[in-house]
Amino acid sequence: MKKLIASAFALALAASSAVAQDLLPIRIGAAGAVDHAPVFAGVERGIFAEHGLDAEVVMYQSGVDMVNGLVNGAQEVNVMGSVPYLTGLARGFPLVLIGHLHGDPNRDAYSDNQSIIASAASGVGAGDIPALAGRRIGLPRGTGAEGFLLGVLGSAGLSEDDVELINVPPAELVTALNQGDVDAVAIWQPWGATAMTQVDGAVLVQAGGCPQCYDPGTILTTQQVVGDSPETLERFMAAFAESQAWVRANTEAAAEINMRWIQGVELETMVLALGSVSLDPRISTYTAEMYQAKTLPFLIGLGRVDAVFDPTDAIDTRFLAAAEASNPDAFADLESVPAERRAY
Repeated sequence: MKKLIASAFALALAASSAVAQDLLPIRIGAAGAVDHAPVFAGVERGIFAEHGLDAEVVMYQSGVDMVNGLVNGAQEVNVMGSVPYLTGLARGFPLVLIGHLHGDPNRDAYSDNQSIIASAASGVGAGDIPALAGRRIGLPRGTGAEGFLLGVLGSAGLSEDDVELINVPPAELVTALNQGDVDAVAIWQPWGATAMTQVDGAVLVQAGGCPQCYDPGTILTTQQVVGDSPETLERFMAAFAESQAWVRANTEAAAEINMRWIQGVELETMVLALGSVSLDPRISTYTAEMYQAKTLPFLIGLGRVDAVFDPTDAIDTRFLAAAEASNPDAFADLESVPAERRAY
């Protein structure tokens, strides 16, 4: 009997070793952002492993560093905003969009993860965009937050000349608002929710709802990885879609996981922030169209891009299509995309 047990244990070890050897390694570039929850949940809940991946998360402080890491081979995929993707393409970087980190394939405007918060002392009320005229607004310059603010101002007949923009890193915005260094802040999550929960009397002036903005999150890889590791990307996209579905269905549990990856944010704030993000990986025809109609003109205005270009050749939907075909349950709770808007 002992020999049989020992033999069975040896076989189990061999099987376990074989499974481990079958796992394909993948490194994922991420940052301390609430919408990166599917990466963190996918690792901690073993979703990537279930899809045959040995996933390692490579954390970054900025989008520039993350793009450089991807292009230089430090990781195989990134989750990040649209601005670094488009500016990288404009500079000739071999980036490829394979899915959205967050977004809405049925809308021609997207800014759900952005918000404007004012201090009580500013006198700016909820929804009162014209009252921002003459105010000092803190934000990280040259980011999606600036595009959101300028789009919202423009819809109210205001421009950059009507406000004073102050460059403040995301982690310092709450302090700046608390100390009265700025009258309002414009920022993505979880920092918008952090301001609302940590600044006494803070007023949510506007959350999302910018008709001139199109800034979905992106899932990026490179042309080399697409050519060399298509099976890895197919497994990754299937796992990521499943992880997004789990986060959508388990907001509070996902927020608790985020707490272990993002420092300085309370659970209440994390839950609030995560609830404001639309975790939908699908690409529709709006993606390329609205990048050209809205995002790129904004980047031209900032001097980051010289001209509008068509990013279609840098979008590859095959891995997303395979994920949706192999695991439709991961997409079942999402609104369907009309046939005329489907990109795959």
